[in-house]
Amino acid sequence: PLSIAASENLSMMLRVLITIAIVILHISLNQASSTSSPVSASLARKASSDDSTYKILRDEVVYSRWRSIISRLVRMPNGNTVDYDIVDQKGAGASIVFAWDSNTKTATIVKEYNPGCDKILAGLAAGIVETDQHGSDYDVAARHELEEECHLSGGTWYRLLHDDVSIPMDKYVVTEIVAYLVIDPVKVENPRPLDAEEDIEIVEGVSVDEILELIRNGQMNCIGGFASLLAIEKLRELLEI
Repeated sequence: PLSIAASENLSMMLRVLITIAIVILHISLNQASSTSSPVSASLARKASSDDSTYKILRDEVVYSRWRSIISRLVRMPNGNTVDYDIVDQKGAGASIVFAWDSNTKTATIVKEYNPGCDKILAGLAAGIVETDQHGSDYDVAARHELEEECHLSGGTWYRLLHDDVSIPMDKYVVTEIVAYLVIDPVKVENPRPLDAEEDIEIVEGVSVDEILELIRNGQMNCIGGFASLLAIEKLRELLEI
């Protein structure tokens, strides 16, 4: 049998070994959590600098017609306050449509006067999502705009953004837009009328190369170019081109 002293020594050694084992396990767990989930750390950093740290202190409409100018006072993360001029317009958003003919491998686009730059530019069928006409539905607005501006309807539709995603049109603009591709829409005999301020030329049979050249030459507006590039990528994915 062990002596009392030997028993005490053995007990102490066991306690030491258990303590060491616990420390090693704790270190291993910490290393695993810090090395196996670097995304969590980056997400935590992102959350700390998220847009929630920018606080809108005041929105004041300083001009209002079809479009409005809002004086928006924002407190920055560093504590500074900045007064921005923000552009808003009536409606719940905007839709834009790239119309494609799978037989001719060409698109139908539009040309119209752009009063901001005082130029006639190429573009796509596009317009505001109006609450009274479209029920704030981007899809409905897209179909209406295609009929009004390109005299086309039906076809196979593809939303070019993820579901429930819309993109702000500009840094200082409230309105967000959704882009669509429609393949093989058909001509409409009695299309919806254009808005009073619109004067649009429909251009059929435009190839992908011609559209890319319009974009590179600054002959298509930015939103039209953005939607065209998304549509061309989708057409490649569908093996249409």
